[in-house]
Amino acid sequence: MARLALKTRVLRDGQWQEQDASILVSGDIISIKLGDIIPADARLLEGDPLKIDQSVLTGESLPVTKKKSEQVFSGSTCKQGEIEAAVIATGASTFFGKTARLVDSTDVTGQFQQVLTAIGNFCICCIAVGMVLEIIVMFPVQHRSYRVGINNLLVLLIGVIPIAMPTVLSVTLAIGSHRLSQQDTYG
Repeated sequence: MARLALKTRVLRDGQWQEQDASILVSGDIISIKLGDIIPADARLLEGDPLKIDQSVLTGESLPVTKKKSEQVFSGSTCKQGEIEAAVIATGASTFFGKTARLVDSTDVTGQFQQVLTAIGNFCICCIAVGMVLEIIVMFPVQHRSYRVGINNLLVLLIGVIPIAMPTVLSVTLAIGSHRLSQQDTYG
């Protein structure tokens, strides 16, 4: 399992020490400065306000300013400032960890994926039927050589796939937008 921050400065036994972030526990005091990846969820204590890039968690494109007593999240990056913070959550208990667990636990196939799969299967069946018909016409009816027949089938197969994919995607998006337009937006 990859760790977000390999080392962090932690106050232990009254002294600042460089420690592995994996040994942090709730209640530890850590130092956060420019360039640090925050190793755990923490509440800010004394120091300069921080500018934090938390785009990994929230998708925000600009850093946000965090001041004393505000919370910072594991996986965020410090872009400006220096401050001490008290660890309040580590590992799977962090905001990032909970989010990752939720994403990992979803086994439900979305409607978009179901429709895309159904249309894709329909296209594959149509291609297969078309190729069988091509084989029936080329060999028993037209008496073509197998080499010419296989070349024709290969051209047909390679040509159909790129043509079918935009159609599949367009139809799927059209169905989805139609269903969205039919739903009551207030209920």
